[in-house]
Amino acid sequence: MNRTLENVIQQHVANTERITAENTLGYVISDNTTGVVAASSFDNTSAQAIVKHMNGLLVGVAQSVVRDIDPTNKLCYMRVVTRKHEFLIAPEDIFTITVLQ
Repeated sequence: MNRTLENVIQQHVANTERITAENTLGYVISDNTTGVVAASSFDNTSAQAIVKHMNGLLVGVAQSVVRDIDPTNKLCYMRVVTRKHEFLIAPEDIFTITVLQ
């Protein structure tokens, strides 16, 4: 895992504990360069599925759409609501955070 990403995760342990204590099902933090799950409150199979489908496919398409509309703009935050769950996705430069409510 990326050393910078490890430092970010360690610095924000209180935030991840707060996220899991509230009305959330869990979170996934993935490395953007390799697509590997860096930290998660889910089992490995579920976390990898979230990273593959949400962070890999959906976020990439959304970022392209934003850049097509305005090349100087950048996707900062994305919210996907389904019948059962709500996905809150925040893509950063070196990692992507996904929270499932």
